[in-house]
Amino acid sequence: MRVLFVATAGAHLPWITPLSWACQVAGHEVLVASRPAATAFLTAAGLTVAPVGDEDAIRTAQAAHRGLASTGGPRRLASGWVSKPERLDRDTRRLLGTRQITSADAMTDDLVALARAWRPDVVVYDTVALAGLVTAAALKVPAFGHTWGFSFGFDFERDEDLREPFAGLFERFGVEPRFAPDAWIDPCPQTLRSPHPVPWAPMRLVPYNGPLVLPEWLLERPERPRVCVTGGVTTTALTGLLGRLAEGVLRAGAEPVLTVAGHHDVSPADLPDGVRLLSAFPMSTLLPSCDAVIHHGGVGTGMISAVTGLPQLVVPHTAIQDHWAERITEVGAGLTLDVPDGPDGPDADAVAEAVTALLTVPGHRASAARLRDENAAMPAPARLVGLLERAAAEGGVAGSELVVRP
Repeated sequence: MRVLFVATAGAHLPWITPLSWACQVAGHEVLVASRPAATAFLTAAGLTVAPVGDEDAIRTAQAAHRGLASTGGPRRLASGWVSKPERLDRDTRRLLGTRQITSADAMTDDLVALARAWRPDVVVYDTVALAGLVTAAALKVPAFGHTWGFSFGFDFERDEDLREPFAGLFERFGVEPRFAPDAWIDPCPQTLRSPHPVPWAPMRLVPYNGPLVLPEWLLERPERPRVCVTGGVTTTALTGLLGRLAEGVLRAGAEPVLTVAGHHDVSPADLPDGVRLLSAFPMSTLLPSCDAVIHHGGVGTGMISAVTGLPQLVVPHTAIQDHWAERITEVGAGLTLDVPDGPDGPDADAVAEAVTALLTVPGHRASAARLRDENAAMPAPARLVGLLERAAAEGGVAGSELVVRP
């Protein structure tokens, strides 16, 4: 079997890596088609990669979305919009949906040409990489979306503003529009998952954020509770607040470990004494040594924290981050710290109070442990390979097959 994975970049890349490995270990041929910006991460993971698309055009499409994602944009969207985008107002829905379509438009010609030459038996595409769905339709092979609890599942079929440009992606290849994959492969624990009409194929999350030479200090048991503080890898939203967040951890009597992406401008001189500063450090390796985590609400950090069993303090800055903060708070596995308007940000004492609660209130740790146990009970990526094999052999799968048992 030949499996074509379609990836975008940034925090989305770790999601497709474990299933790609599983397919290779099972003896299948795997090719990952990605934006040019993603190739270094994927080749470091031992995967064969083919860059597709115009990187400048993709970045332009993303920039059109930044007004929504920034602190100055319309953050507080309609309740439940993640699982039901029709609840968004027309302009916002059009903006978000068009962003996906425009990004796909910049990748689709190259991707279809690649697929016609390589001839995959099945396509697995990242939730925002609609070019993968178009390619599966053009080659008439099964398609599986790969998501993490919500799929940005705009109803392109019924949305009058989005249907025509969405259909145009398919019409250039002479095929009818396909509005949904065979199923969404989803490693999100059931408790956190948003409902969606497309069938669900659960998969255990195997955290991976890149290679690392293990430092000795990570093997030593810390004298105090260890709290990770991070703003994620794709945003600088928390950069100006990291020092204050770390100070709050210190006031709570814990050890702050601050990890930033390489593009973050953070100097040790700007941080209080007693803070360990790490750059581009894999969260999948760091978090098992921690007792709690403070982060921006990115689903990548949030999911790894959840399946590691860590209570979370979420400091959201965008609508999507608000969604994660709400879900974690609702299930009792963490707390949300809203950022007030103005330059001051959260007070260090408020951070200390929240961190103390995460470390001492039994309910937070118990709820976080339940999320960890839910993940452990889901099928390992190797079990999902059989689902792809059946789909490739039969041209699709029946809905009854999609809830895969451990």
